[in-house]
Amino acid sequence: MAGITADVGIKNILKVWYKDGVSNLLVPRNDPLLREVEFTKVEGKEQRFAALYSRGGAVSADFLVAKNKAARTAKNAEFIVTPGQLFSSYVFNAKEVQSSLSKKGAYMKIAGNKFFAANQAFRSTLAASLYGRGFGEIGLWTTSASQAAMVANTAYEIALPLDATAKIDIDTSLVLKTTVAGAEAVELVVTDIDESNGIVTVLPQAGFSPAASTTYVVALKGSMDGASGAAGNPIMPMGLDGWLPIVNGRKDGESDTNWSTYIGTTFMGVNRSVAPDRLAGQFYQEASNTAKKADSITGLLRKVRRAGGVPDIILLNEKDWYDVGKEIETTNTLFTQTSEKGKKKATMGFSEFSAAFSTNWVDNIYDSPYVPEGKFYILDKTAIEYFVYTNAEVVKDGIEGNNPGKQDVMDADNKGHEDDPFKLLIDDVLSVVPGEATSDGESVRASINFFGSLAVTNPSVCGVGLFYTADPTSILGWK
Repeated sequence: MAGITADVGIKNILKVWYKDGVSNLLVPRNDPLLREVEFTKVEGKEQRFAALYSRGGAVSADFLVAKNKAARTAKNAEFIVTPGQLFSSYVFNAKEVQSSLSKKGAYMKIAGNKFFAANQAFRSTLAASLYGRGFGEIGLWTTSASQAAMVANTAYEIALPLDATAKIDIDTSLVLKTTVAGAEAVELVVTDIDESNGIVTVLPQAGFSPAASTTYVVALKGSMDGASGAAGNPIMPMGLDGWLPIVNGRKDGESDTNWSTYIGTTFMGVNRSVAPDRLAGQFYQEASNTAKKADSITGLLRKVRRAGGVPDIILLNEKDWYDVGKEIETTNTLFTQTSEKGKKKATMGFSEFSAAFSTNWVDNIYDSPYVPEGKFYILDKTAIEYFVYTNAEVVKDGIEGNNPGKQDVMDADNKGHEDDPFKLLIDDVLSVVPGEATSDGESVRASINFFGSLAVTNPSVCGVGLFYTADPTSILGWK
């Protein structure tokens, strides 16, 4: 394009005009479920709650039958919730602070810009943990029959689903594992993310030869305790995959006992194998290749309502939500309810499902970029809460519920904490301490500290489902 003028003498008196502010290009938007979960401030080494899962069988028309079982009536389980943890840090120095005091020197204050990035990294990673089991797992990668070997510090491409790319960013450190709880095989540092084609370019930190035709778990590095490269316990916050598991489609295979082994392993102090639907939530896997996704949602909804739930959240991937929207010939709402002779009538586009519901069927439908495609949840908000030791205000981004949009970067312009004194905990969440000395002077390190765990306090009234299109080789939680 032609310039304003070719006259150098005139160019020298013309200024450069800058638009104020910094645009937020971060993808994807924050998780809507985190905005709805109740955060409960706690203390102590753990949190416990009791759950009655069986009334017993001491009832009969024959008194002697009832009497003989009278000592074995109410059966209760006590869940023991231990906290996970998550940290997000940033560093700034005096030169950066002084060079960006006002809009005369910078688009925004450097410390504020770094705080916004650190806060968004925290929110995205907390959202990733919301759909996992605390091991930092973000997705599955299946190798080809002739998968090439990885060479240290040489670019390598892996294919990941869209929900997995939502949980990472440039410079994220990933690890490959053969199982969710298994040892780390190799560290991979992300250098490029092609979301449109589902390709992530990484730099392997060591040589590694992936096994042919094998599905690996891709996880965030630093999500287990113990020595690096060894199996350990999860230290990230527990998520829905732990409370509402789908391991192996909740059944053993022809030559494995994956499900019975998993459900028989103590979880939060409870062996859930005695009553999985009550202690590990409802489960529905669509078996019909002609079923619409709306039909699959209805299948799980029936189970949740039968269990006594009052579901107020349907949570699914935005691609699945788009498919459901096409099925029911609307882009605005999944269920339209009207009153007809005292009954609640749910209209589902192609068919009508009428029932005498005492409460609304579903009040809110949420599409989340963090939910794996092919998987969906039906939840009762009264049965879900987050036990937290630290202030959860950093989770909030100013967007309500499932509304579209994302936070303005400029909201953090004056929140970089460059004027705060050194302190272990500011507002119960942020640490500000001396950083490393550099050739440019002293620096400061600020860190978001989060300690807590998701708790599904009544699993029986919540559920997880799989559409017929769900691919076990790529759906998070199957392995």
